[in-house]
Amino acid sequence: MKIQNAINKLTKAGFKLTSDNQSFVAKKDGLRKVITFIRNGHSDDAVCIGYRYEEDKSDPMSDYCATFFCDTLTKAIRCVTS
Repeated sequence: MKIQNAINKLTKAGFKLTSDNQSFVAKKDGLRKVITFIRNGHSDDAVCIGYRYEEDKSDPMSDYCATFFCDTLTKAIRCVTS
């Protein structure tokens, strides 16, 4: 999925996005989970689409990954909003 398409889809679903132009975080008011994805190198493709609890962070020292990865952005939106 292209980055711009992902941004449009999340905005249409009521999410607010923050980004550093490499990684993207989408949050919707009233929900404890956020959707995350990253840019694939220098391309315009969104990869590693997933969701996590807002306050949960991955810990590389203990090999803990806080993100639940999804096949599609639609599935991530469904998991966060249900």
